[in-house]
Order: sequence, then structure tokens, then C-alpha cells
Amino acid sequence: MRFGHVPRYVLVGGFCAGLYNVFMIAADWAGVGYVAATVVAFVGLVLIGYVLHCRFTFSERMSIRGLVRYTAAMLLTLPLSLAVMFGLKGVIHLPMWAASPLLTGLMFAWNFLATRWAVVTRVLMRKKIQPGEAPL
Repeated sequence: MRFGHVPRYVLVGGFCAGLYNVFMIAADWAGVGYVAATVVAFVGLVLIGYVLHCRFTFSERMSIRGLVRYTAAMLLTLPLSLAVMFGLKGVIHLPMWAASPLLTGLMFAWNFLATRWAVVTRVLMRKKIQPGEAPL
């Protein structure tokens, strides 16, 4: 696997993270409850993230199957991050200043791989690389 997509992934991920924070702060300021704001933010950011990752990060065509895979992969993020934090802080007893950056790095790697799995159809179909075509 080549890592040429990583800088574009960081840009899209950073944009989505910033958008999420702006939305959540604005929703709180407007008196919208945390659960409702989170659901709305999740739906909006899954759609925006999927489009940006398809068009910009991985240069792939969008599809309903890809959107479903991407949504499923993103749904796993919250329980996965809670489980990893429990392991780092509750089981291994790392201090938060070490556990949180480690979790962020692990989640970055997870989200990159999950997003790539969801949107890069060549990986899913195990397409053989044609002569003159660049490998992933």
C-alpha cells in the first residue's frame, strides 16, 4: 500500500474535525441537546466525509455500497475509541497525557484504513493492475 493519500486524508480529516467542532459548539450555544446534535453532525459529516474522501483523498467513484461501508466503518469509531481508552487508561494505567495522543494516533490509522476499505473499489474487487497503471 502506498501512503501518497495520507496528506490528503489529513486535510479532509482535519476539515471534518473542525466542522464537527464548529457544529457542536453552535448547537450547544443554540440549546440543542448533545444527543440530537451528535446524530445530526454524524449524518452530515458522514455524507461530507464520504464525498471528500471519494473525490479528493482517493479519487474514487461514489456508490451506495461505498457509502454504506463508510457509514458502517465510521459507526465503529466511538465504541472502538472507548474500548481502546479503557485498555490504555483502565487496564494499562497510562496517564491521560500519554493515552489520549496514543488513542488519537491509533484512531487516525483506523479511520484511514477503514475509509480506504470503504471507498477504494480496486482493493475490494482485488482488481489486477493493468500494465501502465499505478498500484495503490
